[in-house]
Amino acid sequence: VNEGNAAIAEGKKYVADGEEKKNKMLQTSVAQLADARTLAREAIRAYEQAEQKAKEAAGKFDEASKLKINDKFKDYLSLKVKEFNKRAELVEALKGAPQALIDSENRASFVSRANEANRKAEGLAKEADDLEAQADKLQKENPDSIKKT
Repeated sequence: VNEGNAAIAEGKKYVADGEEKKNKMLQTSVAQLADARTLAREAIRAYEQAEQKAKEAAGKFDEASKLKINDKFKDYLSLKVKEFNKRAELVEALKGAPQALIDSENRASFVSRANEANRKAEGLAKEADDLEAQADKLQKENPDSIKKT
């Protein structure tokens, strides 16, 4: 569980880095399209690292759930596995906006593809947050069985 939490902390840093680069990319003028595309590639790399960390966290929680622990803690870890697999999907979706800038031939194409990627990311974020809320609720209802991760 500690290793999973460490992966989560690292993954959050990569997401923040990716978001920062994506925001810089979005604020770059059209005249500097090559610079914006470079930022887009950097954002994608950061998101890929974050996605890997989310998958690593899910894997660590899955390993922990297979240990001889009480059923409530197993249920909790199972929810955390689902949450971080969903967060990996979310980070994959976040790559859509910078990828749209790299792939698009015109502004309309970029806007359409970026908006689609953002809608998908918002839906996945809601699903991941719902799983997190379920895990938090289970933890609050069973504080003696489940230590906060």
